Amino acid sequence: MRGLPHQEVALARSRRGARWITVAACSLPAGAAYASHDMATMSGPHAEDELALGVSVVVAEYDNVSYVGSYQGITPSASWRHGRFGAAAMLGLYHLEQNGLSSYGAGDASLAGHVALIEGDELDAGVALHVMLPTGSETEHLGMGHTMAMPSAWASWHAAPVAVTASAGYARALVSLGGAQHDHGPMPLVDPMNLQELTWSAGADLDVGHHVQLGGRALGGVPIGTGRTRVIGGGRVGWGTAHISTGFELQVGLAGDPFTIRGVLETALRF
Repeated sequence: MRGLPHQEVALARSRRGARWITVAACSLPAGAAYASHDMATMSGPHAEDELALGVSVVVAEYDNVSYVGSYQGITPSASWRHGRFGAAAMLGLYHLEQNGLSSYGAGDASLAGHVALIEGDELDAGVALHVMLPTGSETEHLGMGHTMAMPSAWASWHAAPVAVTASAGYARALVSLGGAQHDHGPMPLVDPMNLQELTWSAGADLDVGHHVQLGGRALGGVPIGTGRTRVIGGGRVGWGTAHISTGFELQVGLAGDPFTIRGVLETALRF
């Protein structure tokens, strides 16, 4: 960007950051959108070809009709981008306390891919596919117990210093839903989802200067058939440069008892 006026540099950075915020959020299901590649890509310019390695730490409390407790987790992640295409992978490791009992284990592994179909000066849009593999224990409430497939569509509008993002998707367990819904126990405590649901998210971020962004987001899931509607709201702050970014998000469960309060701190390195 050598030789460009300061305002054009800021606008270019805002566009790139907004595109990555949208792709990150829309590549994940509503319950897991806090995870890697969301806050870590909130700020700073991004190259068209990029590899990112990140780690996030989550702390949460929950209180629902069946369980009361808390959990803490750490999630290493990796993402790759080439032009319009990108992919990401992550796996959370948790300490879970439920009704006074303590356990440790992995959650469900997450794989995601996306493609940008529209890349404009102010508007970007595309599609994504996210898959969750049943690596987490269903009996210990760390995983769904089934492979989940979640296609989605996403869009973002960005004009410095503001970026607005939205997504809509569909999530489904890759099993016969009749038998699975009959046999399925309570939702996972670390990342609750329904066996079949519509997912959505909407958010906005403001670049306040000095590589800092402030933002907020609402997201959730609406069951198809049996299940529970959930809504999550949160605010976030992020800081980043071309090669390193850090973010913190504080979330509250507004409906469906996904958790009472949850905080996520994440850092990522981009190459």
